[in-house]
Amino acid sequence: MKKALLSLAVAGLALTAVQASFAQTQTTFAPQSTGDLNNYLPINRIPSSGAIPLQEAYRINPTTTNTTGSGFTTTATQADTSNAGSVPGSNLTAPFARNAGFCGANFELGAHYSNTQGIIPNLDACTANQFPNVPGVVNELVTAVPGIFALCSLNKNLLNNSSTADFRQRLNCNAFAQCNVAIKINGFAAMPAGSFGSPFVQSCRLTKNIPLQPKCPGVYPGASFTQFGSGIRTWWALIFSPPGTEFILRVTTRCLGQPGTRFFGQTSVHIDEYHFKVVVTVESLLAVIDVLHTFALGTSEIPCIAAEDVYLALRLAVARIFCQSGQLQQDRLFVAEALVIAFCAFGDCFDQDVFFGPGVFPPSNDVSLAGAFGPTGIIDTFENPCCCKLLVDLDNLGSALGILSSGFSS
Repeated sequence: MKKALLSLAVAGLALTAVQASFAQTQTTFAPQSTGDLNNYLPINRIPSSGAIPLQEAYRINPTTTNTTGSGFTTTATQADTSNAGSVPGSNLTAPFARNAGFCGANFELGAHYSNTQGIIPNLDACTANQFPNVPGVVNELVTAVPGIFALCSLNKNLLNNSSTADFRQRLNCNAFAQCNVAIKINGFAAMPAGSFGSPFVQSCRLTKNIPLQPKCPGVYPGASFTQFGSGIRTWWALIFSPPGTEFILRVTTRCLGQPGTRFFGQTSVHIDEYHFKVVVTVESLLAVIDVLHTFALGTSEIPCIAAEDVYLALRLAVARIFCQSGQLQQDRLFVAEALVIAFCAFGDCFDQDVFFGPGVFPPSNDVSLAGAFGPTGIIDTFENPCCCKLLVDLDNLGSALGILSSGFSS
């Protein structure tokens, strides 16, 4: 038992070390250090420390800085150009192909949820600003989109110099190969940038490392995957990726000495190593909540954040984390975690009669109290672990903000 607890504690400390590197987003090239996986080749690490940040979800068209929602506009959809007039029988004028709410036959003006000062008691200006609200403007209902990690790819036939279209996508490894960088020969004499050119890719390898998440170890037990060459996937959906998930692309590159330099006629081989990591911020977590509130579970037309009051309470709880500091900020984080746990219904798969109760589907806007798993405000299944996703993000957000000392503190 003691050994098991010690192992869990070590896992929590290791996770914290990963989380601590979130803020490091420097994008300059690293001084070269010798050694690839077997300490044979020099490595050109990009960035020099930390990783290029990725988010699980993103806000659409922010017109102000992050976490100041009062200036957000969303104009994702376009007008139906085949009909430039208004919608028959209404006062809607073109462009009317908009994903907006309705008031009678007209679009809503302003945000769908009127969460501004004076409407929610004791709501301070900082918290109110986290709710997109542009009065008098038709705002679209979808204000955030899932995050995607994509690496540049090509049609397979382009790599084979074939004129027959082949839409199977392959990683464009050549785009990641670099020769115009300062590297070392056998770990000794430095070669100035510009000494070598003509990059040729010898191999490509993508490694995905998913860290253990102590809040939901059954969903996120930790794992590592490696893909090679034509088997490398170039499109990854990140909405359920836990913070700390890292993608490492290693491109083994051969370079030739440039004419006019003392390296002409020489060959150099090194590894261009790119690091990308999923991070969490208050703004990205608000975007995650919005995304989980927009996509349906199968054909139910119900999102996994099923209750409207729970959605608003979640947004408010996370916004208040941003607007506090110190112990008050930690208290707000604990409140947000408690909210998720209190209104979450955990199940293996989605069954409407089980989650909402027999004859209750479709549910109303409110939390359903008739389900077999208790109050159903948020639905969590193996395919859509929404509650675990929120708990894991909150836990990692606490570590990123420096208000939790380890993965087990909350």
